[in-house]
Amino acid sequence: MLKLATISALVTASLFAGGSGEGGTDILERSVNFAIFVAILYYLIAEPLRKFLSDRTLMIESEFKRNEAKLAESIQAKEKMKEELISAKRRAGMIIADAKKEAELIKNKIEDNGKNELVMLEKQQEELIIIQDKKMVHSVVAEVMQEVLKGEVALDSRSLSNLLVRKVS
Repeated sequence: MLKLATISALVTASLFAGGSGEGGTDILERSVNFAIFVAILYYLIAEPLRKFLSDRTLMIESEFKRNEAKLAESIQAKEKMKEELISAKRRAGMIIADAKKEAELIKNKIEDNGKNELVMLEKQQEELIIIQDKKMVHSVVAEVMQEVLKGEVALDSRSLSNLLVRKVS
């Protein structure tokens, strides 16, 4: 109500400020009219302007707080990622160490199997040589016996032993 009374008083004062002076300047009346205009303008615009500026300040402040919260979250996420990276590096090192140990065990197992196979092959070769020797002796004896039975060789022990030595060598 007070504002309405102030506005009406200012409006009536501005009407009377027109003046009716002759040959004089109307600077005083114009100054009063300008002051009234500024007062009315202030009365009409001041509150919405304050509200707009206050809202704008609150909006900027809330945006700033939101940005600070996002920054804090980003910093936390960065720290968490650093910890995960360190953990991953540790796990990778452990995996590499385990893989090296496993490779060494496999290598040793393969070497042992190879050595065992070599030993078995050597034994088989020795047995094969023994068998071949027996077969050769058997064939030589059979050949000599056939010659003896045919009558080509005399039966004395000396000639029989010479014949066997010749056939074996």
